[in-house]
Amino acid sequence: MASSGWGRDMGTVLIDNEWLAAELPEGLERMPHDELESFMRFKYDLMWGVCDSARHMLVCVTWRDSNKLITKLVSEKFFVKQVNEAFFKRYRDRDYHPSGFFTHSVAGASGEAQGLRFSYVADGVAWEGEVLVFKRGIRCYTLCFYTQSGSAAESRAAYEAILASLEVRQ
Repeated sequence: MASSGWGRDMGTVLIDNEWLAAELPEGLERMPHDELESFMRFKYDLMWGVCDSARHMLVCVTWRDSNKLITKLVSEKFFVKQVNEAFFKRYRDRDYHPSGFFTHSVAGASGEAQGLRFSYVADGVAWEGEVLVFKRGIRCYTLCFYTQSGSAAESRAAYEAILASLEVRQ
């Protein structure tokens, strides 16, 4: 499995250098960490992302390890609600609107992944996206997808391909 070779056709990549893998469609390029932090509007070391400027889309993954008790007691649904609250604060100047919660299966995840769809406006441009929270053992992953609303149909197809290939390896 390749974790380098960030050219136009990346194939399967190991995102966190341990367990999380995905097949990436052609056109996605690895985003430099500092640019990713700037776009996401927070600093975090365990963050990985790819973007496609032609599709106006970004996919970002963060992860965090916790102790076994916390990981067992705190559900994915709780975490996704926490993300929603953080987005309300972080994007309060961007007309942030959540549009619904959902569940999704991720191969190898410890349980059902929980998601949130949302939209906002930045610099007069409408954006939409999703957040998906899932766990593997003591590790909790947050996958974020952003796209400009005007190119959402094409971007969503690429994102759906990533989701279909997403795998938490054992």
